[in-house]
Amino acid sequence: MPLDYNSLLTAFALSGCGLAITFFVSWLASRTERFLIAWTFGVAFMALGVLIYSWYAQTMSPAVGAAGYTILLTGLAFVFGAGREFRTGILPWRSMTVMAIVSSLAMAVPMLAGYNGVAIVMLNVAATIILLITAWDYWLGRAEARLAIPLLTVLYAVTGLSFVPCAILLLLDGEWRLSQAPSNWAEDLNIVVCLLTLSGIGALSLALNQARLARGHKRDAEIDPLTGLLNRRALLSRIEDIKGPAALIIFDMDHFKTTNDVHGHLAGDEVLRSFGKILTLSARSKGLAARLGGEEFALLLPGASLVTAAKLADGVRRRLAKRHFSGNGGSFTSTVSAGVAWSEQSVIDFDTLLHDADKALYAAKRNGRDRVAVSTDDTELLAHSWPPAEGRRDAAELVRLKVG
Repeated sequence: MPLDYNSLLTAFALSGCGLAITFFVSWLASRTERFLIAWTFGVAFMALGVLIYSWYAQTMSPAVGAAGYTILLTGLAFVFGAGREFRTGILPWRSMTVMAIVSSLAMAVPMLAGYNGVAIVMLNVAATIILLITAWDYWLGRAEARLAIPLLTVLYAVTGLSFVPCAILLLLDGEWRLSQAPSNWAEDLNIVVCLLTLSGIGALSLALNQARLARGHKRDAEIDPLTGLLNRRALLSRIEDIKGPAALIIFDMDHFKTTNDVHGHLAGDEVLRSFGKILTLSARSKGLAARLGGEEFALLLPGASLVTAAKLADGVRRRLAKRHFSGNGGSFTSTVSAGVAWSEQSVIDFDTLLHDADKALYAAKRNGRDRVAVSTDDTELLAHSWPPAEGRRDAAELVRLKVG
C-alpha cells in the first residue's frame, strides 16, 4: 500500500510538538540546562514549518511555501544551536542567525519569483548542510559519552543525507516551476527517516541531559564549592581503591581566624581559594587534593616516598608565603603549617595515616608554624636520602621537628 504522504507530515508535526513539550518540561525541572530551550524552539519551529508546508502542498501559494520553509529552516538553525550549547555551554546566536537568514533567502527568493522547483532544491541542500554541521558538532564532543554521542551523530548525519535524494531527483527532472508539490519515493523516504530519527534524537538528547545532571549532582556532592577540591567524604571514598605505599600531607592555615577577623571573610575565602589552586597544581596526576573542612587541607600521594612528600609540602608552604592578598586591614600574607606521614603497607590504613600526619602537624604548630614536620623515627634515613648537598640540609631542617 502506498505511503500517505500527508499523514506522514501530520505524524511528524505531532511528534515534533510532543517532543517540544517534553524538552520544555525538562527545562522547567532543570533550568541550568539552557540548551533544552533552544531544542524546544527548534523542534516547535520544525513542526510548525511542516504543518505550513502541508498547507502549501494543497494551495501551492508561493508566500505560504516561503513562510513554511523559512520557519522549518529556522527550526533547524535552533537545533544546531542546541547542539552547540550542549557541547560548549554557549548558544551561538550569530551562527544561528546567519544560518537561518542565508538558507531562507536562498530558498525564498526563487520561491517568490515563481521558481518553486529551485526553491525546494535549495531547501533540501540547506537542510543537508545544517544537519551535517550539527552532526559534526556533536562528534567533536564525543568524549563526554563514547557511545551515545557517536550514535546521535549518526542519526543527525542520516537525517541530513535523507534530503539529498529529494534534491537530486528534482535536478534530474529539470522542472523549475512545479504545479504541485514533489511526490516520489525520495520524498516518502525523507519524511519516514525524519520521523524515525526525530524520536531517536530526542530520546538520546534527553538521556544525555539526565546523565549530565546525574554527574553534576555527584560532583556537587564530592567537590568543595569554594576551592574546587575534593571534600572529606570524596577523599575517603577514593582512598579505598589506592594501594600503598603512599604519603599523606595535612595542611592547616596559620592564624586563619585572625585573618578573617582583621581582613574579613571575603579575604579569608580568597586565601583558601588561592591555596586550593596551589594544591591542585602541586598534586601529581594521581595525587588527591582535598579540603577536609574549614582551613584544613589534605594531599594524598600514592607511590610517593616520605622525602618526596616532605619536599612537596615545603614547596607548597613556600608558594603560599609568597602570595599577597588584600582585605579590610590592607595588604597581607598568609602561611601554612604541614604534617607529613607515610605508609609502606599495600593496604592503606587511612585512620592511622591521618593520625600520624595530624600528630606531625601539631608538632609544626607548636614549634612556630609556617613549617613542615614529618612523622618518623628515622632521622638519619630521611636526612641522607635526599642526594644533593643543599637538599640534605633542607631535609635535615624538615626533620628537626620530627615527631618521635
